[in-house]
Amino acid sequence: MANRPLAANTGPMANQSIVLVQPASGGHAALQAQRGVLAALRDSDAALILFEAEAASPWLHAELRKFLECHRPGGVILLPPLAAAPGIAELCLEIGCPPVLLDPAGLDGPGHALCSNDRRAAADATNYLIALGHRRIGLIAGPDGCRSSRECELGFIDALAAHDLDRGAELVAASDGSPASGEAAAQLLLEVSPHPTAILAASDALGAGALKAALSLGLEVPGTLSVIGFGDDPIAALLPVPLTSVRVPTSEMAFAAAIQLVGSTDSAPQPVEFFGGLVPRMSSGPAAA
Repeated sequence: MANRPLAANTGPMANQSIVLVQPASGGHAALQAQRGVLAALRDSDAALILFEAEAASPWLHAELRKFLECHRPGGVILLPPLAAAPGIAELCLEIGCPPVLLDPAGLDGPGHALCSNDRRAAADATNYLIALGHRRIGLIAGPDGCRSSRECELGFIDALAAHDLDRGAELVAASDGSPASGEAAAQLLLEVSPHPTAILAASDALGAGALKAALSLGLEVPGTLSVIGFGDDPIAALLPVPLTSVRVPTSEMAFAAAIQLVGSTDSAPQPVEFFGGLVPRMSSGPAAA
């Protein structure tokens, strides 16, 4: 995806509304997106309309088409993983609703795409652990087909390769995205000899599972094992050991997307790449001597 500023809209929207297409299980990310859009619309006449769906639904195209044809919004913001669903951006354009897509890596194709750069964020989190002295680092990957999880794994590999550290298959454990699967994956990683002194999890739910596994095995966190999650969901700060996590800038991305859709020729250009950064908490620390 080209790294270029997102130009402001050149005229008023045909309909003063924006549809935010979010997963029904969107949770914290969806709430952050809603806050970003509402902040952008505060001084405009535009309204926010929500549409919930699942990317794997066989009725997604038909239901979204009916919804957009009924409301005829001036623009559509697509959250992941719906932004990557085949044909969705094309459908929006066909109906006359310009789409802005939010994605972990950026998407080529119709509509504007804003990127949270999860690969770079995961590499930075891994580099943070390396700077703390960790040389044996494991990864709990998310479900197959999850773009954020894939970008997280690529960033993890990038950082280990840059420092010539072991990135063998035994240091990557799969999961279905649930805390229970994160716990099971962490237990597998901790059975490896020598076991990792740190674990990067592709989500905070998986990080919570890793913490549970470590504590059930009697491992001191972070004295014996450091854990980092991804997403900086509210749960991260509320766990028995507050979880260091990577913040995804969903609110800022949604704000920029809404400005693109409602802005005038006087609106400042919006970036296309965003970066949330690491939020250190008590679950990460120096590697044991």
